Amino acid sequence: MRKALIAAAVLSSGGAFAHGEGDIGQHEYISILPSYEFIDKDRTGKRRVSGGASLIYGHSLGNNFGIELNGNFGLFETGNGNGTDFYRYSGTADLVYTFNDRNGTALLHPFVLAGVGGAYNDVTPDSRDSASLIYGGGAGVVTRDLYHGVRVRAEGRYVRDEFGPGYGDVRASLGIEIALGRVVARTIEAPAQPPQIIEVIKEVPRPFIDTDRDTVPDERDKCPDTPFGLKVDSDGCVIPDQVIELKGVTFEFNKTRLTPNAEVVLDTVVKAFVGQASLKVEIGGHTDSRGSDAYNQKLSQGRSDSVRNYLISKGARPDQLTAVGYGESQLLINPETSDDDYELNRRVEFKVLGN
Repeated sequence: MRKALIAAAVLSSGGAFAHGEGDIGQHEYISILPSYEFIDKDRTGKRRVSGGASLIYGHSLGNNFGIELNGNFGLFETGNGNGTDFYRYSGTADLVYTFNDRNGTALLHPFVLAGVGGAYNDVTPDSRDSASLIYGGGAGVVTRDLYHGVRVRAEGRYVRDEFGPGYGDVRASLGIEIALGRVVARTIEAPAQPPQIIEVIKEVPRPFIDTDRDTVPDERDKCPDTPFGLKVDSDGCVIPDQVIELKGVTFEFNKTRLTPNAEVVLDTVVKAFVGQASLKVEIGGHTDSRGSDAYNQKLSQGRSDSVRNYLISKGARPDQLTAVGYGESQLLINPETSDDDYELNRRVEFKVLGN
């Protein structure tokens, strides 16, 4: 198969993408945040500090925005002499905005958030237990990945609880954030580069060319210019012990002289002997049955000799050609009943002796 070389120009417009060193992103995460609750002084007459914890599920919507589902449990001490007498179970859906690429390589990623949800307040006495609307907002910061997707997260949040007359609490939290699901490699934009030429080698099928029509393509034919009609092997060389008639090789009436048309045919045939030095054939001359046996034998031998001599004059070697006259001894049609029958019996044949 021949190969065609195709040059392709690869142009960089604004840069190409490459893997960032250590830049690993996440789409989903959870946060576990223990917290202090600075409860509204209107609950007890003065501001008190109590404890709590949040479990957060987050999903990034891109480099900056995300959604978080925050579940919180708070323990409030009201100071009424009843021990820990206020429990709040709450949940909010928060919209988060991170000021830089949350999945980038910066050490700190500051963010703000706002959300709304509901709470259930379990208090003393139990008759005051009730559900309420809860909403608020806050700000915080989360570090880049420190170890296998684990980050440190800190935030402050104002929480408005519409329980009773309504209270405003402040929550300070510090904990960890853990990536979930698959971890994907980040890509960064590389500097623009000048156009590069890349060589692409493409296989182009060769056309099937068989000049001598022996079914073997020229590029594999070790024996070119085989006379049409002869059977060949896989290398294009003639198989011995076969006979073909040389169509168009004719002579003047009752003579051994070749006609111009016969010379044209033999000019084509002689190429095989020039190109295939080992090709050897017997040239067999045949007549019809008209005339005596002796006359026909002499005429057929003369015509075979004429063919041999012409081929030698055009470049064939004498040892490649043997001329034999068969007269009327090998009639194809017997008895002959028409001019066509006579014409078919008058012929010149090649018998392959070797190659």
